[in-house]
Amino acid sequence: MLSKRLDTSLRALAMATAVAAGAAIPANAQDKPTIELRTPDGTISVTGELMEFADGYYVVRSNLGMLRLDSRSVDCIGVLCPAAFPTNDPNFGIYGSRTVGTTLIPNLLRGYAKSVGASYEIIPTEEPAERVVRLTNPDGSLRAQIDLQTRGSGSAFPALAEGVAAIGVADRRMKDSDVAKIAAAGIPDLRDTRGETVLGVDGIVLITHPDNPVRNLSSDEVARIFSGEITNWLELGGGNYPITVNSFGEGSGDRAVLLDALVRPTGRDEKQDVIRWSAYQDLVDAVMADRGGIGYVGRWLARTNDVNLLDVREECGLLSPPTDFRMKIEGYSLSRRLYAYTRPGLMHPEARAFLDWTLTKEAQPYIKEAHFIDRELERMRLEDMGMMLVHTAAVEPDFNGAQYSNMMQQLRGADRLSVSFRFNSGSSVLDVESIRNIQEIGDRIEAGEFEGFELMLVGFADSIGDQARNTQLAMNRALAVREILARNLSSRALRSIDLVPVSYGELLPLSCNGDDAGRARNRRVELWLRLPDTRTSLR
Repeated sequence: MLSKRLDTSLRALAMATAVAAGAAIPANAQDKPTIELRTPDGTISVTGELMEFADGYYVVRSNLGMLRLDSRSVDCIGVLCPAAFPTNDPNFGIYGSRTVGTTLIPNLLRGYAKSVGASYEIIPTEEPAERVVRLTNPDGSLRAQIDLQTRGSGSAFPALAEGVAAIGVADRRMKDSDVAKIAAAGIPDLRDTRGETVLGVDGIVLITHPDNPVRNLSSDEVARIFSGEITNWLELGGGNYPITVNSFGEGSGDRAVLLDALVRPTGRDEKQDVIRWSAYQDLVDAVMADRGGIGYVGRWLARTNDVNLLDVREECGLLSPPTDFRMKIEGYSLSRRLYAYTRPGLMHPEARAFLDWTLTKEAQPYIKEAHFIDRELERMRLEDMGMMLVHTAAVEPDFNGAQYSNMMQQLRGADRLSVSFRFNSGSSVLDVESIRNIQEIGDRIEAGEFEGFELMLVGFADSIGDQARNTQLAMNRALAVREILARNLSSRALRSIDLVPVSYGELLPLSCNGDDAGRARNRRVELWLRLPDTRTSLR
């Protein structure tokens, strides 16, 4: 019997091998060293050519095919084995985002400590951005000592380049400028590689005083407020109060999300005389104390304070509310992924174990407890979509009445699940978060969670170009997701559920199609759950 961890590695590899079936073996494969990987109890042994050793995993070509095995689960036998990471050093660093590092990482480290039977202690220092997290084994030995520094997302990448951080965390995806920072250290672009992990989802929310009657703002109104063109709430129906704009410094990832999404696309920028804060809670407190105040923070913080959270009203009239469901499907206009980055090659084994644990089901309650968006599935009915349905029928220029009627008929008895699949721009390759979603849904199917149901893979597109062609493009995406999902399921699981690809093209847009960001949100494959041949509600 394989150990649990080795078994997990083999099952994970079986999925990867199926996806990459037919991939060519490098021409110089015969020059690769032959190694033996053996479980600690000696009952299982795998011999093969070492193709790669990176991120704590051996990739070997054996008589079983290409295998990727966790180095913590096996011993490498022979002089040709790569040098292992020194396991007697408990120290490693996590550097980067204040959003990710202030509460999410400490909460996850606390959960990880519990999972391995260790005690957890967080030690403050004189510098607010620096803390030490200590994990201690039951016998009193030090399991890990983590240098946790939270000076902003931009600080993650120099720390990776210098080797002081095993994990860099960011509340945005790495940019070309970040790639340049790590290139000098010989680290390649980490986007769409094993060095990029999505820890969760959050969103920036606009906040005002709780007595302010304004409940939503258009993207244009937000741009005009932050650029100084609108200076009184009277212009927006909020009473005769001067507007006080609260913001953060230029290095803030939160500021970049807001300005890049709503302000700069209009040709405007933030005015110079805003009130700038360095601490999240200080900004929230300032808005709560000022009837005319407006600001923005991560929703994880806003939801724990008595502030008014504003919906964003897009140019075409669609409302984008900062709800859990919208965040999970990444349909909110200011939603963002929270990333962890690691450099290629050897990685501190405890840092790797922690990062792997953050992706498990056991980690989700700790994410939710920190007020971020967990991965538990939520459901929504078609009739709950309200204005999205009205907008589709009344506003979209290429509205197809017959297609709309068919969609209403087919989806009325189904529940939409809070998961989406998207492809890299201009590519037929699923993005990194969608691959993870495929694996999670596959695990749920294997566990029998959806047995007896139809799992509808519903493709949608943006509205640029011919309506019929967009419908076909959306169908092609739905078919691609079905193929990948089916390929990685056991025959038993495949028999337990119907995977039904359908397409409704340009219908039900999540955002306006006027810019690249909105069009990208609209190009997706959704997951709907329905009892076969019925319109019975699942609630």
